[in-house]
Amino acid sequence: MRTRRPASFHPDRPTATAAFSLVEMLVSIGIGVVVIGVVVALSIVTAWHFNATSNYAQMDDQSRNALDKISKEVRNSTSLVAYNSTANPMYLQLTNANGPDGATITYDATAGKLYLAKPGLATVTLLTQCDSFSFTLFNRYPLLSSNTFSFYSSTNFTTGLIDPTFTKVINMTWKCSRTLLGSKLNTEIVQTAQVVLRNKVK
Repeated sequence: MRTRRPASFHPDRPTATAAFSLVEMLVSIGIGVVVIGVVVALSIVTAWHFNATSNYAQMDDQSRNALDKISKEVRNSTSLVAYNSTANPMYLQLTNANGPDGATITYDATAGKLYLAKPGLATVTLLTQCDSFSFTLFNRYPLLSSNTFSFYSSTNFTTGLIDPTFTKVINMTWKCSRTLLGSKLNTEIVQTAQVVLRNKVK
């Protein structure tokens, strides 16, 4: 007995396979774009934080090295002989009566650099990308209050003017920053130091 096949049966026609519909394709592409966007955003943020941390660490090392060199020269000096705290370049000129050398600390606001110069030696660049540098001169007499300890300014009581030879303590402050992704962000460091001329006897 012969079995009759349905009229729609075609043994030579390939069977249909499953495929993405247009809607499914669009949804898949959308999800892929979102995932890629998140990965790129995370990569940018991670790179930004890494560069910011690296810049801060480098500036901190540079600032500490500058502070060590400046402190050494100031402490070994016997007198401050000249200074300029207003015009560019600003400078502090120190002398050492106990030795052949003195030192000059110069800040060039235009170049954003702080230099250390000593007679007979090459000038050393202590700070780069230095946005500001300032200093205040004090004498040896302490200024006490209920909650602070400071010194009187290096004033010549005869003339009423600041006299560098009266200076016993130098207070210095500087700020450096670096450009990150085209702008200066939170990659700056501020350093303040108060250094005593230990070898000054008068």
